Amino acid sequence: MAGNRKGRGANPWRWVVGLLFVLLAMVALYATLLVHPTPLFAHGERIDGFRVSSDRVPTVDLEELVAQVGERLAAFEHRPESRTYKVYLCHSQRRYSFFARLARRTPSSQAVGLSIPGTIFVSMPRLAELAANQGGLFVHSRFEGSPAFAIAHEIAHFGITDGLGLDASRSLPAWKSEGWADYQANLASIRRDPNYDLARRIDLLDDPRHWQEPRLRARRFYAWQLLVEYLAETREYGFEDLSRPSVTESETWAQMRAWRQSGQPPREEAGRPPGRPPLRGPGGL
Repeated sequence: MAGNRKGRGANPWRWVVGLLFVLLAMVALYATLLVHPTPLFAHGERIDGFRVSSDRVPTVDLEELVAQVGERLAAFEHRPESRTYKVYLCHSQRRYSFFARLARRTPSSQAVGLSIPGTIFVSMPRLAELAANQGGLFVHSRFEGSPAFAIAHEIAHFGITDGLGLDASRSLPAWKSEGWADYQANLASIRRDPNYDLARRIDLLDDPRHWQEPRLRARRFYAWQLLVEYLAETREYGFEDLSRPSVTESETWAQMRAWRQSGQPPREEAGRPPGRPPLRGPGGL
């Protein structure tokens, strides 16, 4: 009888050990899928510092895509650290949603970036939707639906993490982190555009005719980019300036509104001819 009681008493421990084993296996699977999902993507190429994989025959020329990303990175305030970026083009929204949820991001996003492994998942259906709905108005923005922008945007986030550290980067207000990443990812195309007009871009933001669903849901991202764009283009802010706690969203809104009402063109106010990069504040990432 005593032996039977002893045997029954040991059973719960076996259940605990078994449960721990299952949990550890799930964590390992979770990490493996995020860090090394390549087996789920049948097509791939190594190009320069990128490993680009796709779950279907790519709908874009991969060499051209990497070249476009390189042009955007070259315009960054500070070039990101040299590393190999692993880019996964998801032509299936269901597959992208799976990885977005694993990374605890929204499935309706354009892309998901994981800084430590340098991994980026891109939603090709979401980008196509944005491109179809932007109407040719929102140039130099996420609304163009450019895969090169989406990749460069995530790399800009990596730069924020590298510069500030993980904890500080997470505490950075969304308008600064998202606005800076959008601005940096679009800076190369802004510099190439002889018709770039910040005042007109602000007018687009304020015109309710352009902000119907589904575009309305992402209006805040366009606003955040313009806030950062205003600070960089008219007040020569770099990232170190932007990241100061004294630079607030409400104050920047007020300053941008006042600047727009004054009617001063952005590049002439800063004393820069068109096409030249702005002067930068001290430091940065």
